[in-house]
Amino acid sequence: MSTSKAKKIRQKLEKQGKLNPELMRGSWMGVNPIVRTMPTLKQKVSHLHKKHKRNPGLDSNDSFLYTHFNKILLISS
Repeated sequence: MSTSKAKKIRQKLEKQGKLNPELMRGSWMGVNPIVRTMPTLKQKVSHLHKKHKRNPGLDSNDSFLYTHFNKILLISS
């Protein structure tokens, strides 16, 4: 039985020192084959609740630093 044209090309590339694609077959290369599931309603609600929980703009104990022409003013509210 003779070798196929594609196999001859692969062997030629391997002799030249290039990568043989046969070696890469079947490897997932870091891909996780687990199927993603849709989140339940409870998971969606908890995600939205946690998403907006920490908003620094709504914090009342905030302060900021303002610099203008070598003057530093610390304004606290």
